[in-house]
Amino acid sequence: MFSKRNSHPFVSLLLLLVGLGLTTTALAKPCDPDESGWLPSRYYTAGAAVFYEGQWFEARQISEGKEPGISFDWKELDEAPECDAEQRAKQKAAEETTVPPVADPTSSDGDEPTVCERPEQWRFAESYIVGSLATHGGMVWEAIRPTSGDMPGMTEPPRWREVEDHCSLKQMLSPETQ
Repeated sequence: MFSKRNSHPFVSLLLLLVGLGLTTTALAKPCDPDESGWLPSRYYTAGAAVFYEGQWFEARQISEGKEPGISFDWKELDEAPECDAEQRAKQKAAEETTVPPVADPTSSDGDEPTVCERPEQWRFAESYIVGSLATHGGMVWEAIRPTSGDMPGMTEPPRWREVEDHCSLKQMLSPETQ
């Protein structure tokens, strides 16, 4: 069978591996403030950490556009959070869900003139994907998140962004169409 003499290297190796595992966990470094700055256009999931005005905050729930330190959506932290793989994944997810810029519906890529069509009226029962346009309340809105039943201008976090310079609005105001 096993002698005490042969089991000693095995136990030592096991203790060494356990010790190294604990050491690497304990060495997780604090998050970098430059890489973790809060941006109002980002969509943060619960647990995401951000650095804002010299202070660290953690999202209590899904948040977009709500300023840390002002709303209940953020919890102030006493120190910099550890930036382990899970926290870096949350930061990367926030970067990937930054609200895209509004496309100019009046621009054309070629020599052909752009035909301006007024978007259809927003409907409660309709589902919209990112980039969909709808009119509501005399304004044109663009979906910035997939949405169904979320009224433009009324939901938190926002699902719609107003398109202030849409070509159909210009046509309504121009004297030629009156």
